Amino acid sequence: MNILPAIDIKNGSCVRLKKGNFNEIKIYNSSPLDQAKLFKDHGFDFIHIVDLDGALRGKRENNKIINQIINLNIKVQLGGGIRLLSDVEELIDNGVERVILSTAVIENKSFINDVLSKFDQKNITLALDFRIYDEIPYIATKGWINQTKINLYDFIQKNEIKNILATDINKDGLLIGPNLKIYKKIKELNPDKNLIGSGGISKISDLADLAKIDVNECVVGKAIYENKISMKELANVN
Repeated sequence: MNILPAIDIKNGSCVRLKKGNFNEIKIYNSSPLDQAKLFKDHGFDFIHIVDLDGALRGKRENNKIINQIINLNIKVQLGGGIRLLSDVEELIDNGVERVILSTAVIENKSFINDVLSKFDQKNITLALDFRIYDEIPYIATKGWINQTKINLYDFIQKNEIKNILATDINKDGLLIGPNLKIYKKIKELNPDKNLIGSGGISKISDLADLAKIDVNECVVGKAIYENKISMKELANVN
């Protein structure tokens, strides 16, 4: 399993949210660049970055910091406020390995066709953040603020993007374990998707459980920052 350590950027700092709540923010490092260097020094060659300011405002915000991280020669999967085709083009040209699309794809069906007509599938990740109601996962957009009635399973099946990042909002930042049931069903319905798990991971055994149900990659954030999993342990999983 490929592990992507996470850096969420808000107001220029490396932070974590709890259950996607922007009123519950904890700062872990005042320098996202230093955090990225630390990940690289521990052997990680691929990191996951979210521009939280961008996600909230609908446009990219922390460009300078993000470009500095890209210049470390480490692969970056980047999301947050990417709503325009020109954004995707600029980021890929600047060296972003994977551009994360979410709200723009969900709200504009033609957008993904435009993206895929111009860029390789390998450079695009579809991020689907969800909450569960009556045992059914429904997608949320705009930095997790807007809750839709779009069924997660249906949306994935109807979409041709291969890289799928699925985050259980109600587990994110709580260190209570990933939603294995949801991930298992996603893989059963879509065995050819590159499924990236996110949310709730708190220990190494969580990663083993995800691997057993064929989750391909995993984003790990708070478990690192709260020292629940050491970076050395995590690097050995890769």
